[in-house]
Amino acid sequence: MTTTSAGKARLSAQQLGVVRHVGGPLLVVAGPGSGKTRVLTERVRELLISAPGHFRVLALTFANRAADEMRERLADLGSQRQRAFIGTLHGFCLEVLAERGKPVGVEGTPHIFEHFKDRQELLRKAISEDPFLQNEINEIPDPKERGNQINKWLLMISRIKSHPITCSIIEDDVSRRVLDAYDAELRACNAYDFDDLLLLTYRLLTENPKLAGFYHRLYKFVCVDEAHDLNDA
Repeated sequence: MTTTSAGKARLSAQQLGVVRHVGGPLLVVAGPGSGKTRVLTERVRELLISAPGHFRVLALTFANRAADEMRERLADLGSQRQRAFIGTLHGFCLEVLAERGKPVGVEGTPHIFEHFKDRQELLRKAISEDPFLQNEINEIPDPKERGNQINKWLLMISRIKSHPITCSIIEDDVSRRVLDAYDAELRACNAYDFDDLLLLTYRLLTENPKLAGFYHRLYKFVCVDEAHDLNDA
């Protein structure tokens, strides 16, 4: 394939077509090592330099490493680079909630429980304060199996929060009680978990159309790396 350049990167004709596309949604399907992040980075460059109008670009990825790589490659743009938010999906949601999260109960920058072990301890505490859940756990004779059950509940909580559409109704009473107890313990610590970042931003934008409209106008172009990893939220 004939190669040409966009910015400092060498791109094939097919890749250049992706970089220069502006007429509506575009899905790029490509395998590992094919230069997806590089092409996405050059697309952001092209939009900032060539696309007409006053707008910002929203470039989202799933790993801090990929976001850092994109920012480094675009550092030569100087002040134009400031017209793009380049970061992880969770990082963007954190910024939105810190700035405008009051309608969903977020005041200031949220404190995030990042590690699984911290969430385990939080759920254990929540269980110990709920006689019903304490009884559910105590009915499991093997201590190891009790630990496994707590881990299963944590995975269940994550699944429900990650899928607010398909899991909007929780029919199992125990699951609902576990989720409510866990969330109550989080809020008592004025804290949230990673799944809350996406869930609360989803609620914020779906329940506040004017605010959603503001972000829609602000970010004319939204570029998502590894879009196949997206969940409901």
